Amino acid sequence: MKKRTVEAVKNNKGRMLSGAAVLAIGSVLAKVLGALYRVPLTNILGAEGMGMYQLVFPVFALFMVLSTAGIPTALSRMVAEKRAEGAPTKKYLVSAILVLMSLGTVLAIITFALAGKLAAWQGNADTRTGFMIVAPTLILVSLIAGFRGWFQGEMYMLPTAISNIIEQVVKLAVGIGLSVAFMPKGVTAAVNGALLGIAASEVCALAYLVITYFVRGRALKAEKLHVSGEDARVMFKVAFPIAIVAVLLPLSSFLDSVILVNVLKGAGVAQDVATAQYGLLSGPVNSLINMPIVVIMSLAVVVVPSVSVSRVQRDIDGVMLKSRLSIKLAYLIGIPCAFFFMVFAPRLLPIIYPALSPSQLDLTVRLLRVVAANVVLMSAMQIYVSLLQALDKTKYAVISLAVAIAVKIVLSVVLTHFIGIMGGAVASFAMASTAFLGVNIAYFKICGIRLEKSVGLNLLSGVIMALAGLGISSLVSNDILATVLGFAVCAAVYVWLAFLFGLIGNEEIEYLPMRRLLKAVRRVVRFWEYKDES
Repeated sequence: MKKRTVEAVKNNKGRMLSGAAVLAIGSVLAKVLGALYRVPLTNILGAEGMGMYQLVFPVFALFMVLSTAGIPTALSRMVAEKRAEGAPTKKYLVSAILVLMSLGTVLAIITFALAGKLAAWQGNADTRTGFMIVAPTLILVSLIAGFRGWFQGEMYMLPTAISNIIEQVVKLAVGIGLSVAFMPKGVTAAVNGALLGIAASEVCALAYLVITYFVRGRALKAEKLHVSGEDARVMFKVAFPIAIVAVLLPLSSFLDSVILVNVLKGAGVAQDVATAQYGLLSGPVNSLINMPIVVIMSLAVVVVPSVSVSRVQRDIDGVMLKSRLSIKLAYLIGIPCAFFFMVFAPRLLPIIYPALSPSQLDLTVRLLRVVAANVVLMSAMQIYVSLLQALDKTKYAVISLAVAIAVKIVLSVVLTHFIGIMGGAVASFAMASTAFLGVNIAYFKICGIRLEKSVGLNLLSGVIMALAGLGISSLVSNDILATVLGFAVCAAVYVWLAFLFGLIGNEEIEYLPMRRLLKAVRRVVRFWEYKDES
C-alpha cells in the first residue's frame, strides 16, 4: 500500500511537471505570436487605432469571463479530484458545456444589443461595430473554456497549449491581413478587420478541441452522462467564488476603458489624443508586461488540479512543496523581467514599435517603467489566487481583489485628472501591490509559508543584474545590439546569481523541466559542494 502511494505521488509529480512544461512552451509560443501580432497591428493602426482596439477588447474580455462563470476552473478541479478517486469524469464536461453554451449565448445577445451604448459610455462611438463583431465570439469562447477545463482536470495539457497557439496563428494571419485590406477605408474599418481575426481564431481553436475530444474520448463512451443534483451543487459551489475572482481583473480593465479616456477628455485632452494615450498604456505597455506573466500563469493552470489532488489525498507535504515551488518560480521569472524592462525600455520600444512618434515613444517608456513591477506583483498574485482556489479558500482572493480594484478606481479618477495617462499607470501599480499583499497575507495565514529570505536574495540578484544591464546600455549605442547583448548578459548574470545564492535547491530541481541541465549548472556554480566527490 505504501509502495503504491509513493508511486502515485511520483506519477502525479511527473504529470504536473510535464503538464507545466507543455503549457509553458505552448504559452511562450502563443505569447511570442501574440507579440508579433500586436507589433505590426500597432504599426498599422497607429496609437489611435490601437486605442480603439483596446477599448473593445477589455469589454470582450470581461464578457468572456462572465460567459464562463468560473466553471472551467471548477471543472478542472472537480475532474482532477474525481480522477484521483477513480470516478468517471465525462459527465461533468457534458453538463458544463450545456451551461456554458447557454451563458455564452445570453452574453452574446446582450453585447450585440448594447453595442451602441457601450461605445458611448467609453467616449468613442466609432467602436460600436467592433462590439457587434465580437459578440457572437462569446459563444465560441465559452465552449473552448469548457473543453480546456476538462482536459486540464485530466492533467492533459497539450490541447490547451495547441489551441492557444492556433488562436494566435489564425489571429495573426487573418487579423493583420484584414486590417491591412481595410485600412484604405479608414482606421475604424481596419480595427474591425483586426477584430474579425479574433472571431476566426476562436472558430479554429474550437474545431481543434472538439476533434481532439472525440479522438481521445473514445475510451470513455461507456460512461453514464447523468449528473446528480449533489454533483451539480458542488460544481456550482466551487464555481461561484472562482467566477467572482475571474471577473474582477477583466472588470478592472473594462473600468479603465471607461474611466481613462473620459477623464482625459474632461481634463481638456482631445478625443483622438486621449484614445491614443490609452492605447499606448493598454496596448504596447501591457502587451510587454503580460509576456512573462503568461509563462508564469501556465504554472497556475496546472497548480489548481494538482494541489486539489494533494488536498483530497490529505498529502500536506505535497500541498506545501507545490505551493512553495510555484511561488518561488513566480519570483524567479518575474523579478529579472521587471528589471530588464526598467533598464532597456528606451532601447526595446523603438525596435518593436518603429511607427510610434518620438513623443509617443517617450511616453510609452515612462509608462512601462512605472508598471514594470507589475510583472512580479501580478504573476505572484495570480499564483496565490490559484493556490487559494485549490485549497477552497477563494473568498480571501475575492476580498483582496475587490479592495485592490476600489483603490485603482479612486486613483485612476484622481491622478489621471492631474497627471494625465501616467495616473492610470500609477493606479495600475497600486492595484497590483494591494492585491498581491492581500493574497500573500491570506495564504501565509493558511499555510505559513515564509519566503522573505528567498525574495530578498531574488531582489538583490535583480539589482546586480540591472547594474550589469546599465553598463551594457551605456557602452553600446545601437539599440538592437544593446538589447540583444544586454538580454544575454542579464540572463547569464541572473542565472549564475540564482544558483550562487541557492534560490533553486537540488530537491526543487527534481520538480522542474530540464533537470539534468539545471543540475549541471548548479554543480558548476556551487562547485564547493561537490569537491569531496570522487
